[in-house]
Amino acid sequence: MRASVVLALLLSAAPARADWLLDAQRAANAPSGAAPERPRDSWTSFTPESGLFSADLPAEGWRTLEEEGADGLVARALGPDEPGGTLRAALSVRLLDRETPGYLPAKEAVEALRRPDPALERSASPVRVVRTPAGLARVFEVLETRRLPADEGPSLSTQVHAYVAVIPRGDSYYLIRLLSTRAAYLDYRDLFARFLASFRAVGPR
Repeated sequence: MRASVVLALLLSAAPARADWLLDAQRAANAPSGAAPERPRDSWTSFTPESGLFSADLPAEGWRTLEEEGADGLVARALGPDEPGGTLRAALSVRLLDRETPGYLPAKEAVEALRRPDPALERSASPVRVVRTPAGLARVFEVLETRRLPADEGPSLSTQVHAYVAVIPRGDSYYLIRLLSTRAAYLDYRDLFARFLASFRAVGPR
């Protein structure tokens, strides 16, 4: 299945003007070494090279990397292809601060990310407050309609779902998102909840 159908633009609100999966297509096309066999229900702790956080991920089926994007470092975990090959589930984590292009304070960022967009048929769930080891997270879901794949060839109108969490740390905040198709989003609900329940800030406050 072609990795070139990995992504579409998501959540083009102010704090994420650069595509939050910018360069994910390149990352998905990069070769990866064979991973040792592990039980399917095993999890492992993931800490990116920057050391800004740690959190649990499934020990197999997800490929992790960290790279520099237009709005700073982003840690990614790329999941398995979904049936039909229109989109690969992907989780991203950014730490945004006042030096980040397009920076908004955490409260305003949540409002911008949830703002309806008729062109994308964007809607959002109410905000829930969830306690994590890194602090209180504002958690919500966003649903949009996109043309996938976005890079080349024929495309289909597809409902894209994102679980989103914003965790303030002073003037900075973590922005965590897990993207999938609407048809498969329930498959990732427990994964996102466990990721947040294990999410710890490692770097300096």
